[in-house]
Parts: sequence; structure tokens; C-alpha cells
Amino acid sequence: MKKYILSISIALVVGFFMAKTFLTQYDSYEGLHLTSNAGEMLYFIRYSTFPSTEEMEKNTLSLVNYIYKENNGLFDVYIGITGNYENLIKLSNYYSSLGYNTYTEEFLVTDNQFLKELQNYDTILSNTEDTVVISSISSQVLAKYEEYVNGRND
Repeated sequence: MKKYILSISIALVVGFFMAKTFLTQYDSYEGLHLTSNAGEMLYFIRYSTFPSTEEMEKNTLSLVNYIYKENNGLFDVYIGITGNYENLIKLSNYYSSLGYNTYTEEFLVTDNQFLKELQNYDTILSNTEDTVVISSISSQVLAKYEEYVNGRND
């Protein structure tokens, strides 16, 4: 009986150290990637970042439509979304002509309904130079983002 207890004890100790080594290597492994490719990286045009909702509301009165995202207590305001680089340039130039200093960020969006809608809007946006149409499409894309991705139907 002592022979079995000693063998089992040695096996448990060796197993413990092997498991610890394996988990340590797994935690430090930096080659992990997202396994889902159901989304797309989209270009978001950021207007500005504000420290509070009051400050954001005060400084966005001139904007036709916008969305915002809270990030570590700051509020990032976005005024355009596109999946097409040429449309990003077109939207950035449009907002620049209005006197807005904008910044571009990329985010992964996984909502298939929104991605299909955006593809349609990007097609229309690619074929126009009319500023009224550009403004309208940009507002509609933001509204669809709110509806599908953020789940708001205001």
C-alpha cells in the first residue's frame, strides 16, 4: 500500500509542476488572435473628445448628426463612418471644408445588418460629389449605426 501512495504522490507533484509550466507559457503567449472574422474594420471620423456630457452637448450644437462613445470617462464624438478609404478621404475633405478638424480611427464592427447597410451607403457615396448628398448619407449612416450596433431608436 505504501508503494502505491508514494507513486501517486510523485505523480501528483510532477503533474502539478507540468500544469503550472504549461499555464505559465500559455499566459505569456503573444500570438493569440481573434478567431472570428465575422466583422470588418471601419473608418470612424472623430470630431473631438470631451471630458463630460455637458461639455460635449455644448460643443456639438453645430453638428447635424453625431454619435459618441465613452472611453475612460472621456466622450469621443464621431461624425462619419465608412468602410471605403476613398470615401474616408471624401468625408474628411467635406468636414474640413466646414471648418472641422477631424481624426480617423479604425474599429472592428461585427453587426452584419449594419455592414450591409454601410456597403449600400458607401456605393452611393462613391458616386457623388454633391455636398448635400454627402451630408445626408453621413447622417443616415450614423443613424443606422445607432439603430443596429448601439440599439438606440431615438
